[in-house]
Amino acid sequence: MKKLIILPLLLAAQFVIAAEADNFTARTLNLIDASFAVNTLANNYLKSAVDESNRISNCNEETLYTELRKYFANHSKGQLVQEILYKETIAKNALPIKESIYSEWTVTNGYLLGRKKAANSPLALSPLIQIGDQIIGVDKFEHMFGMGFTYFKEHYSKEKDIKKILKKGIFLEKTALGGNILATGVFSYGDLSANFNGMRFWNHMLLKSDDILGADQNLGPYVACENSKWQVVEKNPIDFRNYIDASMDESINCSKFASKSGEAKFKAALVKRNFIDSEGNALCPVNPDKLIELKNKYKPSNIQHFIINEDGNDTVSYFNEF
Repeated sequence: MKKLIILPLLLAAQFVIAAEADNFTARTLNLIDASFAVNTLANNYLKSAVDESNRISNCNEETLYTELRKYFANHSKGQLVQEILYKETIAKNALPIKESIYSEWTVTNGYLLGRKKAANSPLALSPLIQIGDQIIGVDKFEHMFGMGFTYFKEHYSKEKDIKKILKKGIFLEKTALGGNILATGVFSYGDLSANFNGMRFWNHMLLKSDDILGADQNLGPYVACENSKWQVVEKNPIDFRNYIDASMDESINCSKFASKSGEAKFKAALVKRNFIDSEGNALCPVNPDKLIELKNKYKPSNIQHFIINEDGNDTVSYFNEF
């Protein structure tokens, strides 16, 4: 029965844009910190959304979120991600697939990443960008704004249990959003973390509830209602360095793969690039201490198992994991 349910989703996955990032090659790059430029754009767009929302209605939350989603969404709908992807003034590195950790990928490992046209697609292998101390794929912003918003609505508006929401996100990551051979063939824990931290970002927008990691992690509100009008809270500007951490770095928070051959190719690529342990085996995480820090960071919410991978690179299980 489970196979009958999942098959249509797998077939639909080929029509979903799913990008991957190469955080191993990223470790050799000298990128300029783009956080100031990205944060400036984000705060300007926040003001635009507030102004437009006020023009339409008085402190209506639905209207506010509709306007915000014009700027904070995926690459096809959100202006901020479009600016990051295509504006030359935002420092990033568009790494060719053939120079990446996925250079030997074929359609049997993951169709969207292994097909020939992927080499000319700017969205198959996500450009890399540095935000503070972290280098991530631009796709992580898409997960924050997209799936993160879905998590936010389901947990805070519909009051659904957070673990059920995270499991739904995992199911989608295993199907339409990457982790099967009809998509990219990569099950990314970094994406799962971006989804979760995106939920935190959206919750901070009005900060009607304490942060899920604890009240000491409250970063908002970014917008407040004053005199029947939305106002940007100037003392709390958006700063993505507060959300982006090593859990979105796939050389720390290791990915799993849809096929044994994909896993083998990935590990061979790590060895070739000298990411090896003392016995010459493929090494992930490259910094185990960082992984311990992440587990401790997310422990207060009791959800670290759903977004942090302690097992290293492996083949993903579709039915008996989580």
